[in-house]
Amino acid sequence: MRLFCLLLLLSGALLMPAEAEDDAFSATPSECIAAEKGDECVMSVTLHYPPLPDDKYCLALNREPLGCWPYSAMPGAVKVTLKEESELSLVRESNTYQASVILTLRYRSASMLRRRVKNPWSLF
Repeated sequence: MRLFCLLLLLSGALLMPAEAEDDAFSATPSECIAAEKGDECVMSVTLHYPPLPDDKYCLALNREPLGCWPYSAMPGAVKVTLKEESELSLVRESNTYQASVILTLRYRSASMLRRRVKNPWSLF
């Protein structure tokens, strides 16, 4: 019986962090892929908000405001243009920091080194 109670307590403790992650501010996708280094990357980011008190909140990209809305009217997606790794922040209108996510930028350009397809030697 003790073992059963212990397992029950441990399983509940293991499930708690997963629920806590669901209540965090998040943005997907969090990575944008540009053609070459130096190019801008434009993408639409889907946002998930944690439960917050009903107030006005602002979204900012690298501390540049994107807009402010009441909590009930916060956008589900925003279009962002990245030139470098950026921070998307959720800030209460009273300038109280709430949360942020990092949006990363990667490049698709191929490396200058090419792999040989055929071996340079042959037995025949």
